[in-house]
Amino acid sequence: MIFEFTETNFDSEVMQAKVPVLVDFSSKTCGPCRALIPMLEQLSDEYNEDIKIGKVDVSLFPLLGAKFGVEMLPTLLFFNQGNVVDRMIGIQSKSKIQNALDAIE
Repeated sequence: MIFEFTETNFDSEVMQAKVPVLVDFSSKTCGPCRALIPMLEQLSDEYNEDIKIGKVDVSLFPLLGAKFGVEMLPTLLFFNQGNVVDRMIGIQSKSKIQNALDAIE
């Protein structure tokens, strides 16, 4: 399951999460962003409850994108205990994302 993060729930769902969180900063109008969705859904199924995976639509919540310095889409931020521990910009391979997730587990 891919979570939808908003300005309202970002703090409780990401910053205070008990597990690592992968946040996809994207937009519905971004082609590469849409291409990542099936891969993120697969990863969410594979990691189950060990890692939370969600997205922020920066066209709806631009303040969240600005807060974390998101300048290009898609941008993947990896959070652990409320801190950004890794960042990837642009379309990525599943194995590269898995390696980053495994490094923070």
